[in-house]
Amino acid sequence: MFERSVLILFLFLLLPVLGFAQETKRMTLQEALLLARKHSNQLHADSIQYKLAENHISQNRTDVLPQIVLNASYRRLSDNITPFSINLSPDVSFTLNPQILNQSYNSVVLTQLLFNGGKTTYTRHALKYEAEAAKSDYEANVLALDQLVTDIWFNLYNATASAKIIMANIEVLTKKRADQDIFRQEGIALANDVLKIDLSITNLRSSLADIASLVGNLNYNLCLKTGIDPATSIEIPDDYLQSLVAIGPLQTYIEAALSKRQEVRSLKFHSDAATYRIKAMRADYFPTINLTGSYSYDNPNQRVIPSEDKFIYSAYVGASLTWKISSFYTNPVRVKETRMSALQVDHRFDQQLENIKIEVNANYLEYKKTLDKMSLVQTEIQQATENFNVEQNKLDAQTTTPADFLDANFKLLEAQLSLTTAKANAELAYRKLIKSTGETAQ
Repeated sequence: MFERSVLILFLFLLLPVLGFAQETKRMTLQEALLLARKHSNQLHADSIQYKLAENHISQNRTDVLPQIVLNASYRRLSDNITPFSINLSPDVSFTLNPQILNQSYNSVVLTQLLFNGGKTTYTRHALKYEAEAAKSDYEANVLALDQLVTDIWFNLYNATASAKIIMANIEVLTKKRADQDIFRQEGIALANDVLKIDLSITNLRSSLADIASLVGNLNYNLCLKTGIDPATSIEIPDDYLQSLVAIGPLQTYIEAALSKRQEVRSLKFHSDAATYRIKAMRADYFPTINLTGSYSYDNPNQRVIPSEDKFIYSAYVGASLTWKISSFYTNPVRVKETRMSALQVDHRFDQQLENIKIEVNANYLEYKKTLDKMSLVQTEIQQATENFNVEQNKLDAQTTTPADFLDANFKLLEAQLSLTTAKANAELAYRKLIKSTGETAQ
């Protein structure tokens, strides 16, 4: 009979056993969420990913800035070459290539992009949307982490609250056992009556040991998620539960989810980025036009004939056009692949909308069920309490058997556990519903 109480507890607490903690720390749910966000390695990695996406935008902006290249060189030539000379007369001659053994060539070259079919602009727009998608992914992971920590926190609340109820029930039965033992010595009760109460106490202690193991595991997991010493014993406040919130129409939550869920925003940004990726790919059909300029300060200057052993500047400005004609038969395949990637994103977007509707509906029904059960559980606790009091009075008056009293005690214990966990589960269900709409419950 009492094995069923253990089963009820397992419905709320389903994690493996890892161990007990020692030091004590009182932790509210809000504090647990803040610590988990600060500690999460996944969120740290996601934030770096977002910063990388923003850095890609900055890199793209540099593509439209003037590109400046500085060249400088020095040469020392060997003097084993005889310059070519022309003799016009015995006394008149001139050298076409005079020996200049120390040579230096220095230049500054500037290139400014004027037109590339809009490829740079389209790529920048695509990078901006991809950065927004990375930001949305980060925010979605924040909500997922919040929900994970919330689940652990409420399970730990249920476990500790259930343990307190069972301990209190053990005290009640221990007192009844002492009374029955006195009756046994007086010959009013049988030894078997005392044995039945002993067996019930033993079953409760066994359940308490199971809960203690579950508490240890939940405590350990919450410590890891919040980044505190795993040896710390987390104390959950008894009075932290909030008042239950009235449930609204299902469509209200669905519409909120479709407009606020970060997963939807992320895929929408990816879809917009894919559109600009296609435009950037199509820009390869157009020529690239650059403005170019150069300033040289050379010794000797190649434009001077015959060469002179002195520094002379030279400059030019112009425009260049590069048109890769082969792109008209090589680029269509790349454009088609980019379009297919965009179509894949659109299908994922539609599938995500369906999944969100399913999730919201399931969480909505779960929260509605917990609200409906609250009134039933409260009625159950009243009936079980009244029945227990009657059977307890009968047992004290020795007008009933311990078996009837233990049955009433079990029903009261079961009702107390149901009431305690029902309150926590109702708030947990509400938080899951709000989380599925893309927000965090306050």
